[in-house]
Amino acid sequence: MENDKPKARFAIGDLVRCQYVLYQFYYPNYSDEDEESFYYGIIVNVDVAEYEDWTKEVTYLVYCTDGPCRFFVEEELAKLS
Repeated sequence: MENDKPKARFAIGDLVRCQYVLYQFYYPNYSDEDEESFYYGIIVNVDVAEYEDWTKEVTYLVYCTDGPCRFFVEEELAKLS
């Protein structure tokens, strides 16, 4: 059986800057486009989403500097360290 899971670009322990990508067709009522809200944190878990409508997407659990853990996908992260 072939392992066709995608390879993660980031690893556990990486310091990252995160920003949710809120597409208008999913979130029609979102905040002002000029307002940029970033989160900073350390990746504590890496997984591959295998849902019916969302397959083979690498997801990251990030422990943010403001306290909570949040989930992000690769396009929402930038490595700082």
